[in-house]
Amino acid sequence: RKPTMKASIILLIVLLGLAYGLHNSHMKADPPKPTWPDEFSASMEVRNWGSHDRIRNRDGYYRWFYSKSKNMDRLDGLVDFGGELVVSNQFFDHATKKHYAVFYQQDLAVCYVAPLNHTLPHPNFDNVRYAGKAILDYETVNHWYAQNRERTHDVNYFDTEDGRLPARVDWHNAERRETVVITFREFDEGSQGEHIFKIPEAVLQSCNEA
Repeated sequence: RKPTMKASIILLIVLLGLAYGLHNSHMKADPPKPTWPDEFSASMEVRNWGSHDRIRNRDGYYRWFYSKSKNMDRLDGLVDFGGELVVSNQFFDHATKKHYAVFYQQDLAVCYVAPLNHTLPHPNFDNVRYAGKAILDYETVNHWYAQNRERTHDVNYFDTEDGRLPARVDWHNAERRETVVITFREFDEGSQGEHIFKIPEAVLQSCNEA
């Protein structure tokens, strides 16, 4: 006997339901939210776009050291100093609220210390949402996105699938019309030695108030 129209519709609905359930069973849940490492050193490329000429001076390659237990950041790189390209070691002491900047060139070392009024970013991921997958340098990464209530600041964060290490961070400030992009070329999570955050004593004794 031929199936009735009603029976055919019911069968079609059942089959569609099974297909949908099978499809969902193969879908992966969103990965856990990322966490920012407590101790690391990283090589990174920094690029800036914006309406102010001053931010172009921050473009370049840097080595970043961070220790939560020591409450310190350090940033090494080549910077413009008085019209010359010099090696810079910057120390961000969060305990004493001081920022030390040491500039080296051949047999010259110049040190300045100032109140700590800015710091390197330590992202908070409480409010990020998963935006899916992306491709960074031919590798698949996780994409996370956050925006403040006023919609003036946007953050796009990317971490690796293997190891969940930071891969790239994009910050956009709509009020200042600036964007900063940090791409991590190497990221080593682990304890940082005490010596990394120490300025040579001779240099420290000759440090100038900025």
